[in-house]
Amino acid sequence: MSLEYVTYEKKGKTAVLTLNRPDKHNALNEPLLTDFDAALKAAEEDTEIGVVVIKGAGKSFCAGYDLNGDETSDPAYDWRNKPMMHDLYTRQARRQDRIENLAKFPKPTIAQIQGQCLEGGCSIMMACDFAYAVEDAIFGDPSVRMGMCTDLPLWYYLIGIKRAKELLLTGRTIDAQEAQRIGMISKAVSANEIEAEVEKMVQVLLASPTDSLRNNREAFHAALDSRGLSAGFRFAKDMRVFSVLQRPGSRPREFNFFETRDQKGFKAACEEMNAPFKKIGY
Repeated sequence: MSLEYVTYEKKGKTAVLTLNRPDKHNALNEPLLTDFDAALKAAEEDTEIGVVVIKGAGKSFCAGYDLNGDETSDPAYDWRNKPMMHDLYTRQARRQDRIENLAKFPKPTIAQIQGQCLEGGCSIMMACDFAYAVEDAIFGDPSVRMGMCTDLPLWYYLIGIKRAKELLLTGRTIDAQEAQRIGMISKAVSANEIEAEVEKMVQVLLASPTDSLRNNREAFHAALDSRGLSAGFRFAKDMRVFSVLQRPGSRPREFNFFETRDQKGFKAACEEMNAPFKKIGY
């Protein structure tokens, strides 16, 4: 399969999908997401594939959605483009459908994490059945410090209300060891061990009865839906769109990420956004 921003490798009964924008820490843009959809579809339709592993090329798994401001960034997140509400909802619905479909993917999925796993990267990781991470990997959703609202209700189901509030109301990031303690990932391991850990789980899943795996996973999905997960996805879409349209910068003296980014650059905007929290030690 020839894709530009995702590599697709078939290893026996395993499909390995690798996000492939290493120079951007695999930040998500529309071309990458289009390739990701195509790779997932190929893995689903290939009857020989029993497990899907999702990785990131380079130093990071995924730094989230691309807000760098260059030609690959997502203009829908900048209110100054004044997008039509219909277009904004359509794009957000497509993104959430992608994550919800990944969470309900008919074959077992494993995320292999290193470096940054932030915002949209966390969404992909949490939608997978299993997640193994290098110990110094970083997790969280710093976009809430821009005034954004998470579009992933899985936070609450995986780590509980109190933990989710702590991370999503503050934008704090955590390492893999803490992520394991609170149930965000399956296991934190050393960089030397992660390939072996992922491969071990791959072999366990391939050795398990296919019908049993699918039936049990469907039971999990049904249980989550009975607790309101599908409705959570719909409501999160609304809140995400509202936060795109009404964000800091519309109020006097509030930090405006996009204005600062355009004037001083992306790195400077991130540093200025995080400065008040670092001063507090958070």
